[in-house]
Amino acid sequence: MIKILYVSSLCSEPILKYVFDTAINKPEQAAQKFHRLLAEGFALNRANCSIETLSSIPVTPASHKKKIWFFNSEIINHLRFRYIPLLNLRFFKNLGVFFYTFFWVLFWGWFRVGQKKLIICDVLNMTVSLAAFLASKLSFTKNITIVTDLPYNVMPSWSETESFFSMLYHKLTRFMLYRFDGYILLTEQMNSVVNPKKRPYLIMEGLVDITMENSVNSLNQKSTDKILIYAGGLYEKYGVKTLIDAFLETKGANYRLHLYGNGDQVKHMPAYMEKDPRIVYKGVVPNQQVVSDQLVATLLVNPRPSTEEFTKYSFPSKNMEYMVSGTPMLTNILPGMPKEYFEYVFLNKEETVAGMATSLSSILCKTAEELHSFGQTAQKFVLKEKNNKKQAARILDFYESLHANKQEGRSKLN
Repeated sequence: MIKILYVSSLCSEPILKYVFDTAINKPEQAAQKFHRLLAEGFALNRANCSIETLSSIPVTPASHKKKIWFFNSEIINHLRFRYIPLLNLRFFKNLGVFFYTFFWVLFWGWFRVGQKKLIICDVLNMTVSLAAFLASKLSFTKNITIVTDLPYNVMPSWSETESFFSMLYHKLTRFMLYRFDGYILLTEQMNSVVNPKKRPYLIMEGLVDITMENSVNSLNQKSTDKILIYAGGLYEKYGVKTLIDAFLETKGANYRLHLYGNGDQVKHMPAYMEKDPRIVYKGVVPNQQVVSDQLVATLLVNPRPSTEEFTKYSFPSKNMEYMVSGTPMLTNILPGMPKEYFEYVFLNKEETVAGMATSLSSILCKTAEELHSFGQTAQKFVLKEKNNKKQAARILDFYESLHANKQEGRSKLN
């Protein structure tokens, strides 16, 4: 039985809803969903492991007016959530979180001497991860990190031109990042950047909620309009402007483009909607609402360009969410996307406004039956091969290889 402590900013859905509803600036939901699904995946493997979380509540002085945060631990579906109490004030917040995490993790490891134990860290949450990393070394506990995106300060193009404190933060991040016992990465390209010491790593490009096998995506519930959905960061660098301009070139009177999220393109939304009433900006809404809307849509679109440097180091979580919905997806051919996915998605091969417009028109001309069948095939694939229970089991196997010291030098599990 492996004892797992999952250190991140993960909240249960009720707590996240409270934070979301009361925040000035809404917390990022994609990372929350990724870590929640993985933690729940471990709980589904409870015959082989026990799982509890230690989480820094995702608030900052800029995002929330509430100063004192404290939540009792809770158990939901065999998963125990623990929350770090914090004083939401500049400097004091991170300092308090660091020391609380350090000592809590240290004693967690000491009280489990002689047991199989594992600390999993979200490296993008530097404060809690650094504290947990240091405590794991002092308590002789294996540690692995999940790298869902590159910390910007380890990007190959990053330059140290900031303040002393920023530079210190960056150096601490890299010191920690390069010294984990193992790595869970989204793409192969990440490995050379975050793992220069060539320690064991596992590629896990994403995961889907196994309970989505109970969701209903039927032709009968589809909208009479042909609705396209993009949900995520509304940034030009993510291809959102290209998508909107391409949609403007389509001719269907019953076509609709619904956009969800926040970013630099939000300020242009009123002008786009005035120019073409078929475009609708839905704002920032809870992920549950987005997932529900995807079930009645016609096509889900990820216009992220393949030419940007960052695309080599990411596998968009929205791709997994799109595919498991059972509604077909259109995407560019991203360098971090394994070829096994190609037969289950529509591929846009010309990353221009004209190319995207052609792809949209071609897909939307297909019958409802054709589109529905294609989406259902993609859903079956990810539910079978990429569900959160199966992906968590792969990490358990990965840990066993670390525990048994079977990995030497550069190694990889497939």
